[in-house]
Amino acid sequence: MDESLPGLREMRMFVAVYEKRSFTAAAEREFATQSGVSQHVKQIEETLGVQLFDRLKKTIEPTAAGDLFYRHCVEVLAASSKALLALDSFEPGLSGEVRFGLTPTLATYQLAPAYLRLTTQNPNACVAVIDAPSNMLVDMVRARELDFAIIPSISQPPADLVTTLFAATPAFLVSSMAHASDFRHGDALELGKLANLKLLAPDSREHEQWIGSQLGAPSRSGRAHQLDAVLATLDLIRQSEWMAILPGLLFVHDIKADPAERDFRLNPFSGAGLTLELLVVRPPQPTPSLLAQAAIRVLQQVTEEHIVLLRSLSSDEESAPSKDRARLER
Repeated sequence: MDESLPGLREMRMFVAVYEKRSFTAAAEREFATQSGVSQHVKQIEETLGVQLFDRLKKTIEPTAAGDLFYRHCVEVLAASSKALLALDSFEPGLSGEVRFGLTPTLATYQLAPAYLRLTTQNPNACVAVIDAPSNMLVDMVRARELDFAIIPSISQPPADLVTTLFAATPAFLVSSMAHASDFRHGDALELGKLANLKLLAPDSREHEQWIGSQLGAPSRSGRAHQLDAVLATLDLIRQSEWMAILPGLLFVHDIKADPAERDFRLNPFSGAGLTLELLVVRPPQPTPSLLAQAAIRVLQQVTEEHIVLLRSLSSDEESAPSKDRARLER
């Protein structure tokens, strides 16, 4: 007896003949020719050195060896199908692990859709994310505890890490919908209008430098108090007359929501407006893995989709008066 076993295709042919008791019916089931099926079965018998079927005039019947071989073939084919099914989830996408960190600017609304998109495209990947302040994320990247981090550019970029531009988000003056000011949601403001208003800032000095470098106002425009806690800042704004200048990516919900469902009033700044650049920081070596690169791309895709939505705020509001006039003229 030849010790080599028949292949899976030959086994399927044999099983079909055994179950149909006909070479012709087996050929139809396996989309093969009758002569081809007969030849496969004959080759199995020659290889194993046993007769598997008694070929009678009108029918074929399995021998005792055929009965035994059938049971084992069914087990082998079932195991093969189970093995292939188990590998289905490993077919698409990338595998491995990626660890990265975000500040609340991205973690609030961009992380969840990006995470779902990344893990759907790469079901075999392990994705670990931490939400922390910029200085902590930089330290973790430096210690190679993270593959990369995305941080605001307000702070000085670390010279010992590789830094690349990730995105630039519009920034807004943020106040509660019940704030006593006469600012209308979406109206563009000049920085001078913030005089004597109560402003919160994560870091007074760096915050002023960021605003002054773009809006030409290096000095404080109103009473500013340092509160470097995003959730507390938002909660305080929601409950009081305090305001803050914050990146728009924190307020995607308020752009899309109906007026009655908004938590915050958002006002862009006049002229070119105010933007906050976000940076990717990573160790100089090694080169980011394909999975890390995929994570950055997906985060950028979601972020850019939201930035397009944010930039529509001022254009929609600027067109509102003309629409109102058009309705009056009609």
